Amino acid sequence: MPSLNSSKIYSWNSPSPGGTGTTRVAARLSSRYDGIATHLGMTAHTNPTEVNAHMLKPNKAVQEGYLMKMRINYRKDNKYYGADIYVPTDKVTEAIQVLPNKQWDGTGVITSCRDRVRVDYR
Repeated sequence: MPSLNSSKIYSWNSPSPGGTGTTRVAARLSSRYDGIATHLGMTAHTNPTEVNAHMLKPNKAVQEGYLMKMRINYRKDNKYYGADIYVPTDKVTEAIQVLPNKQWDGTGVITSCRDRVRVDYR
């Protein structure tokens, strides 16, 4: 979990569990999401009072089906790293196609994005 200084609250519209309508959901995530948030349909909030959404911790949002954990690889300063990210469940397919070559962690660039399921159950 990132510290409060290096995190922001991100909100997004998510399909409601049960399939009828949408729900506005929010979670505190690392500020590293700034480079990809708009591509995932997320809005960043620096002030918690401006958030009008169902606030969840990231792992609880995964359990309730609002977020899905994915794996990215990124390059920063000629070194390669991996990280787990949270993606709204309705944006997973889009994330795999859109996120490569997007900014991550300041000067880093995402090289690949994939489903966590393949990583966890080999």
